[in-house]
Amino acid sequence: MKVAVIYHEDFGSKGHSVLKHRIRPSFEALARSGLLEGDKVQVFEPEPAPLSLVERAHTPEHMERMRTESYNRQYYDVALLSAGSVLKASEMVARGEAENAFAYTGTAGHHASPGSCWGFCYFNDLAITIMRLREMGLARFLIVDVDPHFGDGTRNFFGSDPNVYHINFNHQQNSNFDGKNNNYDVGIGFDAGDDQFLRELEGSLEMAKNFDFQICFVVFGHDSHADDYGGFELTSAVYPKMARAILNAAGDKGVVFVLSGGSVPEVASKAIPEVIAVLAGR
Repeated sequence: MKVAVIYHEDFGSKGHSVLKHRIRPSFEALARSGLLEGDKVQVFEPEPAPLSLVERAHTPEHMERMRTESYNRQYYDVALLSAGSVLKASEMVARGEAENAFAYTGTAGHHASPGSCWGFCYFNDLAITIMRLREMGLARFLIVDVDPHFGDGTRNFFGSDPNVYHINFNHQQNSNFDGKNNNYDVGIGFDAGDDQFLRELEGSLEMAKNFDFQICFVVFGHDSHADDYGGFELTSAVYPKMARAILNAAGDKGVVFVLSGGSVPEVASKAIPEVIAVLAGR
């Protein structure tokens, strides 16, 4: 199997109010694309991430707020399911059951720190997943966060871990590279277009070429689209080019796309099937 797509209907019905309306239309567009015909791309349903893992990643105070505060509590279950989606996608790639994967989510994860969260994120799906993959014997990971909002939560988990190479796109005007800890902040400002984005992406991947990772994660926020809310001015044409550049840089290593920010159904319905097509070798 080339690509495992992890999907649950609760992401579109119970997901965060800003994010959920894109889920069903994009999945229906994926079905219409013909990619699900045959055995190259298969769909799987996730289970909630185990509480034992989530509670290791996050502080007791954060878990208590998630269970008791009214605004957080309404997303508690779907946030666990979203983390479970990323976990399942990554385990399948790590076991060789899929070459690459795309994990749908109902909430995002990259703004969730050990003891806090914001921006539609409640549990840090990558932190939870990397803990599990390390239990399975994997050690080194590449994270390419192309969501236009700085992934502060992920950085708070892995900023001092040189075995996690974190490429983090954001709205800042300047880029910064911390070679000791393998943190690369790619500041391309507001209103960045396709050419600038791809140029900076290829440059950051070139910087990471000597990092011997075992799985590449892509935090995929299509809020970077000009018609979405994120502040970049990308067009739909950039997303398959982005996926191809990352896939080429990964070589024979598995790539897991993790759905992050974005709210516009029309953007998601075009971008997601095209990204999955690239992962499937189309």
